[in-house]
Amino acid sequence: MSLTRGPINDYRCGTMKTSYHRKPSPEREKFREVADEMLIPVLEFDLNFILQYANPAAISLLKLDDAKLAGGVHVDSLVIPEQHALVHEGLHQLLEGATPTSISLRVVTANGIAVPSQVYADAIGTDSEITGYVAYVVDLARREVAEEKILSQKEILEFMVDYYSFSGIIIVNDNYRFEYVNDKMCDILGRLRNEVIGHDFREFLHPDGIEMVSDRYRRRQQGEDVPSVYELEVVRKDGEVRDIRMNVGSFRGRDGKIRTVAQLLDITDELQSAHALQASEYRYRSLVETMDSGLSVDNGDGKMVLVNEALCHMLGYDSPDQLIGHPITEILHGWTQNHVHEKVQARREGKIEHYEAQLLHSKGGTVPVMVTASPVLNREGEYMGSMAVFTDISELKKAEAVIHFLLDLLLHDVGNQLQLILAGGDFWETDSPPEQRSRSQRYIMDGALRCLELIQKVRRAEESKSEPLTPVHLCSVIAAEAELLFKQRGVRADVEELKGDVVVYADQALSQLVWNLFENAVIHNPKEESEKLVKVSGKQSGKIYTLTITDNGPGIPDRKKGDLFDPTRRYGGVGLHLVRRLAEKYSNTHPTVRDRVEGRPEEGLCIDVQFQIAREKS
Repeated sequence: MSLTRGPINDYRCGTMKTSYHRKPSPEREKFREVADEMLIPVLEFDLNFILQYANPAAISLLKLDDAKLAGGVHVDSLVIPEQHALVHEGLHQLLEGATPTSISLRVVTANGIAVPSQVYADAIGTDSEITGYVAYVVDLARREVAEEKILSQKEILEFMVDYYSFSGIIIVNDNYRFEYVNDKMCDILGRLRNEVIGHDFREFLHPDGIEMVSDRYRRRQQGEDVPSVYELEVVRKDGEVRDIRMNVGSFRGRDGKIRTVAQLLDITDELQSAHALQASEYRYRSLVETMDSGLSVDNGDGKMVLVNEALCHMLGYDSPDQLIGHPITEILHGWTQNHVHEKVQARREGKIEHYEAQLLHSKGGTVPVMVTASPVLNREGEYMGSMAVFTDISELKKAEAVIHFLLDLLLHDVGNQLQLILAGGDFWETDSPPEQRSRSQRYIMDGALRCLELIQKVRRAEESKSEPLTPVHLCSVIAAEAELLFKQRGVRADVEELKGDVVVYADQALSQLVWNLFENAVIHNPKEESEKLVKVSGKQSGKIYTLTITDNGPGIPDRKKGDLFDPTRRYGGVGLHLVRRLAEKYSNTHPTVRDRVEGRPEEGLCIDVQFQIAREKS
């Protein structure tokens, strides 16, 4: 339990009085600072009716000492027993949302004296939760000058209580002039009280707002329904313009005249902060929405609360709304719950990380990315979530694959041919038999020619990147490569099913794609040339033409079919690397591999390559 008593000057008697705070409350701190200066007793109770705050006037009225306060003061101990039920019922009704009213009570002081009082009570708390009650007490038994003045203007006092806040309070008569201003209002205007009281309120308005405020004042005086809350500008004595939010109403006094009462809040700093925030937010959103990399921000529960357009485009989504509210794990490929927990823990510890990951594309497949992940903290340094920037490294990965392939080609394929050349050189001696010299010469020539062939294929693969696609007669290319296959390898390709004419989008490297598939079907087949099968067929589906090349070689097990055209695995060599590159260029798809006879891989392969049709078959 925390008991605090704060000193406050009582200039009326020249003494020091203190207020009582049982549980200091940041959201009520400003109210209590104002209440400490009020002449009427003000008390706050929690939902259990235990006293939490009393201003100096209340402590003086109730004769509360430190011992009494330290023991805890229940509302029942401050009211005569006959009125306990009335007080409880009234407070419970406030908790249920009843309209606050004032009631007459006999308040009991610490020395047992019952004081007739008029008490106004209201619920306090936030928009979503009531945390207690506040009570304003008018001592009807006291007849000192200040209290007499309060009682004579009871209607004004009760209205001020209804509209009281931590802001400026004003009362304007029916002739535009101030009858009352509180200290806070004097501070807002930068003037002394005698420089405001009796003056026309229009003297202190910015010229841009005089017409609007005056019009609403006049209409309110006439009983018309006008807005009660609006913003305006006032001019301080030093010429500074301040932004004000005003909550205003009117009432009829005992003299029958209409008076205007208003609560004024200086929002200059608030608006400046809001404008600065808007400018900062605009710059931030402009940066987020125009950046090339994808960005997401997730909350403490791991759900995405901000996603930019670049990430949507990267993953094939139409709008950030399709991702916001979903767990970040839904777009991360292959992450286990333990993996996620480790990353979240690292962010909570304030770590910034850079790592590679795979994101799931909305239409299937993955996108390789470089991730930069960092924690998101609030102003108090508390963890609120994390932010991740995703950079698409698809092209980088493709370039890496090509580099690894070419390096492997240099170390493996070219290296093997150099070994063949060196072996031939070892047999080349002047006293060697002619047969050995002839075999040595053949080794050297075959190795050198194979190196030149590899270099030529790599060159064609690189050249194919920039050559544009044009309509090409597919059947003519296949016929020419089939004839070349027979001349060089002695195997006749069966092209009977390719009757008519098929025109597809391709380039001059199409012949290399067909030749490499023909050559792959022949050189890996251990059968005699006369027994080797190479069959070509095709099938059209809409605007897609699928070319199929079938062989009766040893086939490939299912577990290795997906690796045949993977340049990092090197199963197909540079020839099939070129096939993959060209297939991706022609149709944005990889070649597919399947069994010639379904379920029996040992009876050969079928390789399918897709093309975009440029003209229907005739």
